[in-house]
Amino acid sequence: MTLRTVIVWGVMLAGCARPPRPTPSPAQAPARFQVLGNASPSDTGSPTLRIDGQLVTIRGLGIQVEGGGLYGDVDLTEPHTLRLTLYDSLPGRPVADPPPQPVYRQVIYEALIGPLAPGPYDVWVGRFDPKGRMVEVAHEPLRIEVQAAPVGGDSGRVKSGE
Repeated sequence: MTLRTVIVWGVMLAGCARPPRPTPSPAQAPARFQVLGNASPSDTGSPTLRIDGQLVTIRGLGIQVEGGGLYGDVDLTEPHTLRLTLYDSLPGRPVADPPPQPVYRQVIYEALIGPLAPGPYDVWVGRFDPKGRMVEVAHEPLRIEVQAAPVGGDSGRVKSGE
């Protein structure tokens, strides 16, 4: 066999090979985040989770920059892991650019996530620190189990027309 024959066979085999399969995109679940209002001095504690069918509600205390908004980003890219990252946003200022001397107020937030695929999840709640360019997590993850929706069930959603 000559070198030319080996090269021709190599090119032919490469041309006949199947294209690589694309990696499946992570399952995304709808998420809604809102600030419910100011917290009172007696409001304390870590975030709470409520599971209603395949819907997960996370409610907790956060700090919000005066004149800006508190937002939440839900990340489900890692299997069996749900991450809620809180961050501040001021009008006309990038999220990664912290205000010089911010004034904060304590608020109550709520994130509604789902429906989620059945299975176990580690739930992390953190806050983006623009100075350190990292997410700070104050609590250990909470392990939850999301059950499959009952056959013919509606996962807690209200049907239209009722």
